[in-house]
Amino acid sequence: MSPANARGPAHGVARPRLLLLPGYSELEWVIRPQLEEWADVAVFDAPGVGDEPAPGTYDSAAVAERAAAEVVRLGWQNYVLAADEFTIAAALKFAARQPDAVQGIALGHACLSFSPDADPPAINAEVGSAFDQVAELDDRTFMRHLTQLTQGFYGEELADRMLERVPTGVAQAYVRESRADPGDWIEEVLRDLRKPLLLAEHDPCLLFTREGYEAAVSAFPDSMQVTCEEKPTVSSTFAEALREFCREVVS
Repeated sequence: MSPANARGPAHGVARPRLLLLPGYSELEWVIRPQLEEWADVAVFDAPGVGDEPAPGTYDSAAVAERAAAEVVRLGWQNYVLAADEFTIAAALKFAARQPDAVQGIALGHACLSFSPDADPPAINAEVGSAFDQVAELDDRTFMRHLTQLTQGFYGEELADRMLERVPTGVAQAYVRESRADPGDWIEEVLRDLRKPLLLAEHDPCLLFTREGYEAAVSAFPDSMQVTCEEKPTVSSTFAEALREFCREVVS
């Protein structure tokens, strides 16, 4: 894990604190340097990746546990959470454990479930099936197909860095566990938390549907909303939306 940026207040004004949750590795958050220009940013590798000890199960609960350890390490008492795609599950499991510290939640590929059978469907069934097959491939083939599924937003250089960082089979294990969770509890947890929300849509997206995003916006009409042409973790548009969101929710 590379050190988190934990600088203090500038000119007597407290900087927002952003906790970014990974799907596999901190490397996914390509916009991190852009965020560090105005916020204290913490991000980490998922358990079992890089120098992180392997968890009992490669799932969202393990990532949530690791997030809890990170805020303890930093001594953070409050922060804004950001997560993308299936990492929404880890973010909400973490937030539910210590809701008083969470100032707001930003979700890329925002949705109310991960099920292609939801009404409306949050996941494209055909692409989801292909994603399941990708999770059974060898590391290099998996990463190449992941680059394709993200429409090239995970470029070859990033894919190579992730191959060096992520042990054999670990990313695939996280995919399998993510796909096994229908996420039909997401809306209930968001309502219980009652936190300010930033809901981001990736348009166009091969895997997550527009209807699933629109259902999330309909369920939480007071949320801030943004549409990104790129995957949120690599999107400057999402980075700017995060900055505006933090201005509103961080006192």
